[in-house]
Amino acid sequence: MFAFTYFAWNNAFFSASYEPLPPPPAPVNATNAMDEVLRLIYGPMLQPITAANFTDEDGDVYQLPGPPRFTKPLGKRVLILDIDSRPLDGPGQIMNKDKMEWHDARSLTAGMLSHYMFAKIHGYDYKFIRAPDYPDRWGTWVKVPMMKEALKTHDFVAFMDSDVMFHYPHIPLEWLMNYWNITAENLVAMSIDPDEAQNYDTRGNRYVNTGFVIAQQSARTQEMYKAWAECPSDTRYTDCARWGFEWAHEQAAFGNHIRYDFDRPEDIKVLPCVEANGAPEAAGRGGCKGAFVRHFWVDKQLPLKALSDQVMQYFVPRMHEHYIEQSPNHIVDAKGFKIVGAELVALTEEEKAAVKEPQNQKEVP
Repeated sequence: MFAFTYFAWNNAFFSASYEPLPPPPAPVNATNAMDEVLRLIYGPMLQPITAANFTDEDGDVYQLPGPPRFTKPLGKRVLILDIDSRPLDGPGQIMNKDKMEWHDARSLTAGMLSHYMFAKIHGYDYKFIRAPDYPDRWGTWVKVPMMKEALKTHDFVAFMDSDVMFHYPHIPLEWLMNYWNITAENLVAMSIDPDEAQNYDTRGNRYVNTGFVIAQQSARTQEMYKAWAECPSDTRYTDCARWGFEWAHEQAAFGNHIRYDFDRPEDIKVLPCVEANGAPEAAGRGGCKGAFVRHFWVDKQLPLKALSDQVMQYFVPRMHEHYIEQSPNHIVDAKGFKIVGAELVALTEEEKAAVKEPQNQKEVP
């Protein structure tokens, strides 16, 4: 057996009194603990739902177009929705129950974790639907009937592909819907696609992108989704069967048929590409920089970096604030001393008066 004796030397700025370590905290529910972590990090920075404007990281100011429709949180009336028919249980994938290592995480995992986090921050409902496959269509078609079902239980459904993310997770969906002036008559809101040849329908109009959809519950919305899901059967529309497997699949079906059928002025809210599509890396493609909603079709690996930014751009300011608040407990001011050999010697009043203003000459930019 070994015995260790610790000596604490009294000096001018360290206490000689060492209290024993406190007992470990009682076990807590991990789910509740994570909810509390998100509340503490993001809560102080939440954008008010009725705020008249928002200034982004580039200094651009976005003003509400008028009095806000939404003035209170919608809570569980909003569903943040992920849909996929694949198992997604491989290494680094979202359904893998092994411990997730950040450096092994897959890009689509980052996107879906971002969606889940956004729902938790704002108190929305979140669901991942493991969808059955269509036997006669491209896999992305499953989003259409699944959104239709989700609208039977929620007033608003915000669906995102796994490479789509809200750039500012502290901005609630209610504020964005106020900003985009989404009315009670709107069935869905989608962003316009970039002005590129492949993004035009057979009538010469640009597609809206179905990777990010805000859908609003109504009987007419149900009718629209039914027509959309049944489009490839060629019963209501002709020449829609081609989009079962031909690019751009369900997006092309919506662009070539559905939007021309459901064409009341308020049926489909078209969002600006610069605000709800693309990413800064794609700004050269029609200015689609995704100011609020980023769609990383330009590089499918970017969601990993984006999730890191979503966490660190909020965690670091809060950690720095905590550091400053707690500074009386950990900052030791030895500027009233001088170093003589290996000793600290208190400055005389004359020496203190002669001390020059401190410089940051060793600071590295």
